[in-house]
Amino acid sequence: MLLIAALLFAAGVLEGWRYRAPMVMASSMLIAVVCLPLWALASTLDAGKALVLLAYLAAHQSGFLVGAYLGAGPHPDR
Repeated sequence: MLLIAALLFAAGVLEGWRYRAPMVMASSMLIAVVCLPLWALASTLDAGKALVLLAYLAAHQSGFLVGAYLGAGPHPDR
């Protein structure tokens, strides 16, 4: 579970470095659309699975913020 979150963080860093916010919104929706049916087919959906999904999305989006920060470059006024 932690490995998946680390991979989602790394994917978010790469997305943040290269793309803008609509890309991370689309990929976050893709994560939710893929995880929820897989978990529903494998077992029942409960609060624990919802929290894991929120953790996955948080890792992905925080990676996006780190990547956007790293890819921004210096401000021209400084």
